[in-house]
Amino acid sequence: MPDKDPAYIGVRIAEERDRAHLTQRGLANRAHVSLSLLSKVERGHRPASPALIAACARALGIESSTLIGQPYTEELRVERFEAPLAAIRASLENWDIALDEAVAPRSLADIRNDVNHLGSLRRSAAYLDVATEAPALIDELVEASHRYDGADHERAHRYLAYTYRCVHDVAYKLGHIDLGNTVLARMSYSAERSDDPYMVMLTAYLRAQSCFNTGRHEVGLRLMSRSLAEVEEAASDGEVSALCVQGNLRLRATMLAARSQDGDQASAEWAEAKETADRLGRDTQNYVLSFGPTNTAVHQVAMHVELGNYGEAVRSAGDVHFSREFKETYPDRVGHHFIDLSRAQFWTGDRAGAEGSLHRARKAAPQQARFHPHARETVLSLRRAERQASETLSNLAHWMGL
Repeated sequence: MPDKDPAYIGVRIAEERDRAHLTQRGLANRAHVSLSLLSKVERGHRPASPALIAACARALGIESSTLIGQPYTEELRVERFEAPLAAIRASLENWDIALDEAVAPRSLADIRNDVNHLGSLRRSAAYLDVATEAPALIDELVEASHRYDGADHERAHRYLAYTYRCVHDVAYKLGHIDLGNTVLARMSYSAERSDDPYMVMLTAYLRAQSCFNTGRHEVGLRLMSRSLAEVEEAASDGEVSALCVQGNLRLRATMLAARSQDGDQASAEWAEAKETADRLGRDTQNYVLSFGPTNTAVHQVAMHVELGNYGEAVRSAGDVHFSREFKETYPDRVGHHFIDLSRAQFWTGDRAGAEGSLHRARKAAPQQARFHPHARETVLSLRRAERQASETLSNLAHWMGL
């Protein structure tokens, strides 16, 4: 495969570096990364880690999504995402105006069923279905938020905030960062009117996720610290929702610290998350953020991958055991785990294992695997490493649009 194949993240880094009139050494110095590693990444001889991508993006004054190549316009067009994404953008135009001529919304009990269904689609990483169903639900809930008073007004905003949460997953995972930021603004508006402090914390949790794209990990860590202080009392009292939120905030802080290459803080945050998981004692599906021992174990693997401890990541994966119920309820987490594991396996020389994990990621959550930049980068790296790619690997690459 040629060095200048534009599918490689390394090629995009080199192109953006040239536009900025920087040498490899100049970019390496500015981004505080190894010149040798940068050279190998640009030539496609090493996969680009998220930490390196974020560092180069900040040094170049661009967003990480530019270097990743998202959104994958042609693949999205083939999968017919254009119309649903346009409908989402249109639905976000109104959040604060009552439309007198609009059709009266259904009862909140009926709407709640659709909101829960949307959440199930989100956990399945069924991006197209979420994008298709969300716009009408947003319009209806916005109207409900104006027509109802008191507790029903707050419920409408709570359901609306959660609907925005589902849409944010689609926008962020497909690389529509601008759309994701707009969704977060709408979610914040509704969360503040929901009389639900956990919805406000969920907004901060998602905002910290956006910091991965900009490389402002310190901002995300500060957000997590502030939210952790707010949930501490309820979590100390053993409230299940508070424990679920607390555990997820710790896991998000773990990944932010790992992306910053601060291994000590990442390990400390993960240890705190494990303590919360041990207190909870089981995998718990919660209306705001689900949490438990399995998700904590999954994040230990992801943490080591981000820190470059690939051997430790593979060893930690031996502690991850998915029950049938977990696989059925959280296919997105299962799929993401195998994407992370495939990266670690590739870096430790287990190419067959890396390919196998990618196939397992595809089986668990197909749309997530197809559009995840690190799954795509691992496939490209596997193809380059093999003198003759296997038929299954070639089929996987073709399915991804590579």
